[in-house]
Amino acid sequence: MTFLLICAGIYGVLWLLGKIKTSGSATRQDRAIPPASPPQARTSYRPQARPSRSSGIRFNELGASAPSNPSVESLEGLRDAFTGASLDPSLGLFRCTSCQVYYHRESYDVVRSENAGQCVACSSTAIVQVTGTTAPGRNFTPDIVTLADFRQHFGRVVTFEGQVRAVRQSRRGTDYAVFFEQKPWRSAFKLVFFRRAVGKVGGPQFVESLQGRTVRVRGLLIDHAQYGPEIIISERSMILAVK
Repeated sequence: MTFLLICAGIYGVLWLLGKIKTSGSATRQDRAIPPASPPQARTSYRPQARPSRSSGIRFNELGASAPSNPSVESLEGLRDAFTGASLDPSLGLFRCTSCQVYYHRESYDVVRSENAGQCVACSSTAIVQVTGTTAPGRNFTPDIVTLADFRQHFGRVVTFEGQVRAVRQSRRGTDYAVFFEQKPWRSAFKLVFFRRAVGKVGGPQFVESLQGRTVRVRGLLIDHAQYGPEIIISERSMILAVK
């Protein structure tokens, strides 16, 4: 009888162990991590056209309504403050907004390079380019200076009359200086004709013909750091009279 009880106990233990094994296996299967799903193909982003909306703002095409140059008629009677020549719109125009005098482009270039951009009439630097309808303007009447007082007028356009004492050619042979004083180059008052201006005033023959004659000129009087007091002649109109 005891043997039978022992066998029955062993059988019961084996049966119970079998149940636990089966249950544990099922539990592991139930909690297993599912395999990852295959990656989906990427799709390209295609921006959609936005509905058209008007902002109400209108822009003109560049240059469509650009102002034209002033007409000759609108400038009648006005002269270049630097050279005294009648204004010509085709030469480009600049105007001092402080004193209302006008300059041709080439005159303004000289004022900018030789006079620090200061107006020859009022010393202002408020010089602007002119396009379209012209603004009010006035002519500039320069002071009359002599050898006795010219040093008080540097930086201004003046009218000067004097007898030419000497005419000298530059070392490169293309520029000329007309002297009104028998002094060294650095200290003598003179007219300077650069190469481009020589052709405009009548060539080397005209410049050399000024020797010993009385000349009245209009121009910007400067005290050059290297060459001393001078008036740079750029146009024939700056030579007012030759006697």
